[in-house]
Amino acid sequence: MHLIINGQSRQFEQALNVQTLVEELGINGQVCAIARNSVVVKKEDWAHTQLQDNDRLECLQFMGGG
Repeated sequence: MHLIINGQSRQFEQALNVQTLVEELGINGQVCAIARNSVVVKKEDWAHTQLQDNDRLECLQFMGGG
């Protein structure tokens, strides 16, 4: 499966859902948002949102500070 994540091309051996992708990438799911093809995927839908070949994903991690 070919995905474009934050502008970088990535290849994966098997089909993934958003939850599995977050785990594979080692992203802390508590402090990030995922947009698939410019549409934000609600966190409660991550496990049920199957990714397709050539999907474009943006992983946005929140940072604290001031």
